[in-house]
Amino acid sequence: MSQTILIPLDLDQPAVLDSVFAAINNIVGTESARLILLTVIPQAEVGDFPYVGTEYVKKLGESAQNQLLRIGADRLGDTLEWQVDVRVGPVARTIVRRADHFDADLIVMASHNPVFLDVLLGSTARDVVKHARRSVLIVRQAEAEAAPAFDEVSHDALAD
Repeated sequence: MSQTILIPLDLDQPAVLDSVFAAINNIVGTESARLILLTVIPQAEVGDFPYVGTEYVKKLGESAQNQLLRIGADRLGDTLEWQVDVRVGPVARTIVRRADHFDADLIVMASHNPVFLDVLLGSTARDVVKHARRSVLIVRQAEAEAAPAFDEVSHDALAD
């Protein structure tokens, strides 16, 4: 059975590519799958920049598309069916909506650079997990720093 997998990639975080594509290779194996490499250019809010022209956004989109095509060719080659999708908008919401658009069976994405309130997941990954109606696999970087140790230790609830 063929499955559709949406792979949102932050092109500013190339360190996660090895981990993400290792997970994809483990999931897909020799099965047939349709892979969609997605990147979302964050939508500039009014006041963020004096003026962001459509030509500038178009150039960003073309550059992102070229990067995705290069990543797909390098990481997936021609053995799997894959395509690229470049969007502009709110990142997490766009990922969720594109998963629905493509009727994805699974979203595979990296979580990186957790900050104090997002120790378990990055904020984008957290929002995708919270709102997606699809299964989501969060992949950590292989060389990611360990999360801070917790002071509390769990105990067997049935032990004397």
